[in-house]
Formats: sequence, C-alpha cells, structure tokens
Amino acid sequence: MVGTGFAGLTVAKRLAKAPADITLIDRQNHHLFQPLLYQVATAGLSPADIAWPIRSLVRRQRNTRVLLGAVTGVDRERKHVTWTAETSTQLFQD
Repeated sequence: MVGTGFAGLTVAKRLAKAPADITLIDRQNHHLFQPLLYQVATAGLSPADIAWPIRSLVRRQRNTRVLLGAVTGVDRERKHVTWTAETSTQLFQD
C-alpha cells in the first residue's frame, strides 16, 4: 500500500489476520491527524497527541512491514512498485 493515511491504515488493520503479506510504503515514519494540528500550534495539545509512529500502529500485525521512502513508479501489469529510500532505489514486486 502506498501511503499510511486513514485509508491505508484502515485497510492494513482490516487485513491483519488475512493470509496476505502487507507492505506499507510512506515518506514519513508517522501518521499525523491533521484536523488537530492547529491545537498543537496554539499549545492546546502536545505533538505526541496527534502523531503516532506507523510501526507502532501495526506492531502486532505479523503480516505487515513498513518501508520508508517515496514511490516513483507503478507497473500494474508486472505488479511492480518502484520506490526510493533515502540512499537507494528499490524494486518491490509481488
């Protein structure tokens, strides 16, 4: 799955016990609840109250792994996703 927004995390959670290997790819290592960002800016909330590490959200799911990077291409026919980590370009294929 590309991205760990609400949709990506919801699907990953629902597939937790499915006979599938799940790979989450995102540029950030945290999930941010943006509707409350203004409360952090006005010191109403701590940043820890609206941002959670992605790995901690799926840590109990044995079938899920998290990769940090940006997706640079998708080949639907070959079922390949090309993504770039900080130091290299990777090919993930199903």
